[in-house]
Amino acid sequence: MELPVKMNGAWKAAKAVYADGDDFGFVDKWREKLGEDPNALWTDSVEFARLAQYRYSAHHVIQPYVQAVEDFERHVEKNSRCEVAAVVLLKCDWFPDSETIGIVHFRRTWSNRLVLDYLCAHPFITEAPLEYANVVNGVGSALLYIVTQIAKARGSDAIWGEATEYSWGFYQKVLKLDSVNDLIYAPRKNFLAFSDKLESDWAGKETKKGDAALKEIYQIEVENPPFVGNKAAVYNPPRKLISHFFDLPLYLKAEVAESIGFQIDISKMRSDSELFSAIFQEAMEHGKLPDLWREIESRHPKGEPDNNPFQ
Repeated sequence: MELPVKMNGAWKAAKAVYADGDDFGFVDKWREKLGEDPNALWTDSVEFARLAQYRYSAHHVIQPYVQAVEDFERHVEKNSRCEVAAVVLLKCDWFPDSETIGIVHFRRTWSNRLVLDYLCAHPFITEAPLEYANVVNGVGSALLYIVTQIAKARGSDAIWGEATEYSWGFYQKVLKLDSVNDLIYAPRKNFLAFSDKLESDWAGKETKKGDAALKEIYQIEVENPPFVGNKAAVYNPPRKLISHFFDLPLYLKAEVAESIGFQIDISKMRSDSELFSAIFQEAMEHGKLPDLWREIESRHPKGEPDNNPFQ
């Protein structure tokens, strides 16, 4: 799916791509761009992208993640109450600071509603640095549109998620909701109205009316960066273990594997996610989760090796 966004007033096409464990390298690149003194909005962009990565890494072994829109139907046909998740990246070849310009993690619940877990844009799209040469508009709206299309096709009666202190205004305005605090709850009629209006505005974007309508929603994005997510929610013990493992340099990851007696060829692992999955599975099968916690936490600068939830 290609979606229109703007850079420096010119229309550009961005492509929606379903992600897997090999597609999260962009998060480190986003962080590297921030330098030593990032502002709060830039930091939030990176943190929500990282949390989406952690969520995927923690769940993809035990929960289906789709790689195409058709996969939703296949899973639901097998089990009408199954929970199916997805990570969609918005990618392009024209933004100089990153090929990936936005990310959304969402899932279908057993009751056939869609939950927005994490949504964010590239830090410099969320808020452009002073005198920055490339101002991009419309990434948040495009990501929300992707989710509404899945909800529409699946017959979902609502989309919900957790707004931040910055983003509640965006969702209240574009989804025409009476109120939004921390909870975004968009009934079907509201998210379909947003989707239909955005499609109409995109179709007429070269006209005066369509251009004015899009400028309005893009200004709402600027004033209310459309983050979704909870920074604390991801940190139950297995997820904390994952995040701290990912933070370690490669040689310490190898030490962790060796220290608990696993002979794993790291060079054959395609990603940190695949490596952690292999180590975690081995630890569960051999009753070594307490050892895995101790070895990872003792090597992490913020680790708590003695506060062992698996002991």
